[in-house]
Amino acid sequence: MVITNSPLKEQLQESGYVVAKGILSENLDLEPVRKEYKNVLNQLAKKWHAEQKIQSTYEALPIGKQLVKILSDYPDAPYYEDLDITLPKTIDGIKDAKDTIQNETIMQTGPAIFNLLTSPRLLDVIEEFIGPEIYSNPVQHVRIKPPFNILPKGIENKVPAGLVTRAQWHQDQGVVLTEADNTEMLTVWIPITKATTENGCLVVANKSHNDGLVLHCMRTSERPQWKGIEIPEKNIKEAKIPLEVKPGDVIFLTKFTKHSSLQNNTNDIRWSFDLRYQPTGQPTGRPYFPGFVARSRNNPESELKDHKEWRKLWMDAKENLVNNVKYKDFNRWDPKDRRCA
Repeated sequence: MVITNSPLKEQLQESGYVVAKGILSENLDLEPVRKEYKNVLNQLAKKWHAEQKIQSTYEALPIGKQLVKILSDYPDAPYYEDLDITLPKTIDGIKDAKDTIQNETIMQTGPAIFNLLTSPRLLDVIEEFIGPEIYSNPVQHVRIKPPFNILPKGIENKVPAGLVTRAQWHQDQGVVLTEADNTEMLTVWIPITKATTENGCLVVANKSHNDGLVLHCMRTSERPQWKGIEIPEKNIKEAKIPLEVKPGDVIFLTKFTKHSSLQNNTNDIRWSFDLRYQPTGQPTGRPYFPGFVARSRNNPESELKDHKEWRKLWMDAKENLVNNVKYKDFNRWDPKDRRCA
């Protein structure tokens, strides 16, 4: 069954984005994630304090204020790697994955995160867009964006664009392999804190999904002006709309919707998850990373129910990448494309 008469789906087809208000539960979906991440950051803080990189663990503070204090002491703390919900990948299209994915590489695969990925409240709305056979695509991130004024100079050249600073203009179809060109991929953007123009909310180019996939330029040693893989901002002709949302709201984007995010100019963090879902059976565009069946009306037994099994999928993928498989970055763009000069 494919839903054809959903008002949300019609809005997505018309504008390229939908802001659905009050979808997620504070108690069931969001607060468990906050508590899980607070425990993880506390453990990292203890480690860095023992290494004498920070003056205190700052455990008594809320997670946002705690991270700000940590980064004030230790500006290069690699928290964005330790708190993400995926494995790292290279961003210059040159290095092999083995240069970034190591045995000691960690990612977050806790029960609260898995419960968010499989929340029935979330899947009910996703079903309106792509139907009842729902696959969790492994293109997923947590983005905990600190105040810009405490970040070390040049961090955008060290960290994948958008993980700690503003995200550059891009389309999500532009960061997966061509195998997924016909995949009905849906982007799902979830705020854990309020997202405002002041703290770096998402910005969409209105109705920009009608042009298909457009040119993206990638950073190379010869072209350091690009921040990763991005659409040159001069090529964004559509109206740019900031999407201010609060916890419980969810933003949905098509795979062709051009979007970016703003800089965080406040004194606290801006925290969000961006996830991808698609109909089961279609390529993900990240063949070395694991997805799973999140919902199946036709075959409920195929659904993944246990976060431990989800974690094992990722740990097995990491072991395979470290020990057996060598591959290039998940990049479809030519670094020598003269249009990016």
